[in-house]
Amino acid sequence: MTIKPGDKVRFLSSSGGGIVTRVIRPGIVAVEIEDGFEIPTAINDLVKIEETSPAARFFADNDPFLSQKDNESKTEPAVSPPFKSEQNASPLNESYIEKLPASRKSTINPEGIYLAFEPHDQNLFIIGYLDLCIVNFSSYDVLYTFSHKSPKGGYVGRDYGSIPPYSKVIIDIIQREELEYVANGIIQLLFTKDIMPSLWFPVTGSFRIKPVRFTKEDNYKSYGFLQRRAFVHLITDLKGLKPVGSLEELQKYEEDAPMIITSKAAESESFITPHKVAHGEAIVDLHIEAIAEDYKTLLPDQILDIQLAYFTRCMETAILDKYFKVTFIHGVGNGVLKNALREKLKDYSNVYFQPAPFARFGMGAIEVMIMHTRE
Repeated sequence: MTIKPGDKVRFLSSSGGGIVTRVIRPGIVAVEIEDGFEIPTAINDLVKIEETSPAARFFADNDPFLSQKDNESKTEPAVSPPFKSEQNASPLNESYIEKLPASRKSTINPEGIYLAFEPHDQNLFIIGYLDLCIVNFSSYDVLYTFSHKSPKGGYVGRDYGSIPPYSKVIIDIIQREELEYVANGIIQLLFTKDIMPSLWFPVTGSFRIKPVRFTKEDNYKSYGFLQRRAFVHLITDLKGLKPVGSLEELQKYEEDAPMIITSKAAESESFITPHKVAHGEAIVDLHIEAIAEDYKTLLPDQILDIQLAYFTRCMETAILDKYFKVTFIHGVGNGVLKNALREKLKDYSNVYFQPAPFARFGMGAIEVMIMHTRE
């Protein structure tokens, strides 16, 4: 089965589906789901439910990579992409870089490097594929190598490369049975930028996560620097970096074996936490400049989609975290966002809403009260 950009597809290992937007690498495509997010997905985890549109066929025919894959599929049987740990990892040009969301600015987590396992299924976190990611939550360019235990003994050099500031690299898509080996390894890091107040010694961080921890849904949490809930480990924060004070120190470092630091579980942060103003209360500003960095290039429909997706994440985490009041600032404008929010709120049976106090918010906010059942 050939899958191209423009195809409507359904996930096999989880509910839902979306539209294929692009090819990330052989065997992996990006699928845009209903809320506008793109999810890297293995082709063998997709089934096409609608033929490619003429426009999509036009773009595919003019894409040398896709045309080549089509020709190959006519003469060669389809081969599932390799996921197993014993097979050597993806080279650098197959890794996938994503910028971190604007919500990172209000996170409580320290700047540093994080290892993240993001489930593709954001409803059932303990089944299906996971994105294996290194998150660069810092203003530095970071050179990295990622190695993990091999079932045959020793280590597998899974990936190496560089991560731009405030970005993450998706190293690969892994299966659950790989966690026994992939979650036990070493990451080596080198921090650099054009102008630096001081040089930093390289960091070698080890991690060893018991596979059983991936079977508990509570271990998949929200972080301001990620779009989706994930199992996250802190490899090192910037405060833990050691500056190179002199040439003598650098020479001594080269003579000594580099110190290995042990990673630790990252402190989780609910998506609603940055907006908390009191116990059980939050105020969320939905003006696009408050939640998106590249808002000046967005079309009106794109702006509304981002605002509604942000609203939904805030509502879901507020309910989960037992908040009782959330005020959403939508502005006055032409009422499009205000009306869309009211329609969305009708889907929640445990809330009621009203205009926020005029003295404080004018006509530009809606107050949502959340009711919780007694446990």
